[in-house]
Amino acid sequence: MSTSDSDLLKLLQTILDNLPSAVSLMDKDLNLVAWNAELKRLLDFPDELFEPDAPNLHKLVLFNARRGEYGPGVPEEQANAIIERARKMEPHVFERTRPDGTALEIRGQPLPGGGFVSIYTDMTQRKRTEEEIRHAASYFRAVLDNLPIGVLVADKELNCVYWNKQGRNLFDIPEDFVLRKVSLEAVLTRVAEKGGYGPGNIEERVARRMEVIRKFEPHTVELERLSGGTLHVRGSPILIDGVTAGFILLQEDITERKNYQKQLEHLATTDHLTNLLNRRAFFGAMEKEIRRSHRYSQPLTLLMLDVDHFKRVNDSYGHPAGDEVLRQIAVTIKRLLRDEDLTGRLGGEEFAIALVQAPLAAAIHVAERLRKTIGELVIDFEGRQISVTVSIGVAEFGTDADNLTRLVTVTDERLYAAKHSGRNCVVSTQAVV
Repeated sequence: MSTSDSDLLKLLQTILDNLPSAVSLMDKDLNLVAWNAELKRLLDFPDELFEPDAPNLHKLVLFNARRGEYGPGVPEEQANAIIERARKMEPHVFERTRPDGTALEIRGQPLPGGGFVSIYTDMTQRKRTEEEIRHAASYFRAVLDNLPIGVLVADKELNCVYWNKQGRNLFDIPEDFVLRKVSLEAVLTRVAEKGGYGPGNIEERVARRMEVIRKFEPHTVELERLSGGTLHVRGSPILIDGVTAGFILLQEDITERKNYQKQLEHLATTDHLTNLLNRRAFFGAMEKEIRRSHRYSQPLTLLMLDVDHFKRVNDSYGHPAGDEVLRQIAVTIKRLLRDEDLTGRLGGEEFAIALVQAPLAAAIHVAERLRKTIGELVIDFEGRQISVTVSIGVAEFGTDADNLTRLVTVTDERLYAAKHSGRNCVVSTQAVV
């Protein structure tokens, strides 16, 4: 069974007319021997160019040159240059944008017997989409770079693909260090080298961070930098259709917030005049010490101290002088005690002291030392010298009381007994008043 040349041409034309791209077929003399309707539509060729006889390449490119398809220049010279390149019969791929904005991809392939076939693909929509994607990427990159927090993104192999400007600045990392496919471990190592994880072995610190990240689970961590300040880091997996596609780390400098929080905590727990614990904070800390004392069978004693005849100080020297007396007593108490001991102002001229791991005998010795030292103070206020004495009650947890309420009651009773025993003394035994 044979097929006539006419049938073959009809079959070829049918195939060409159903292709999504424009196609032209030239012989070795650069005469157009076949094309499809898409060629004329896409390149906006009028029917007259193809009638009564098929045109050659020179006719087509000269037509294009004269209507400005190839930009400014002499049309005949432009057409001749194109013909010279075509005669070389070399494969080529290039893009050209028509004056109406249509973007074309043109592919030329030589044929074995001479001539070549050219395929013209409309790339306008793809180019527009690519440009929109580039614009969106630039837009979101600008947004991310201007966020007040660091954003580090890694792929599912934990290679860094993006780290915004704020994140790099937090750790003093140069922009050119974080490139695509740099491992997240290498990035964290550089962070550690810059002091981002504080003191300690760099390899161990990085290994611990990577161990957590490799679980691809949400987590938070606070980092104390060697240069000062605190960073809050939140890690979370990136999920696409429920499948892990990467990991994101958000870094935020919370130094100011932490400092403000400490200030609020200080104001909430500290007596404004003496800078000691206030009543509420002192008894809150005492509850913890009582639990520790009970758990580990360690001694704990409570001292309650009251300034003798304090009203006379205020009446004789004025309230500012009385405030100075309380401040100097607070300074003296702190100077004579250990860091682990607790000191608070309960109100007015009354102070409380918790001696940690100190039995009653040791506490009595401390109380006597406090009484004597405070009694020897000469407080200078606006050229006037002021001296005061104190009365102190002492009780031991476990021996004198088995809970905080009872311990405070017993100690207060002993303080009251000291007042009624002539003041300027220490009472450490149960006294019925």
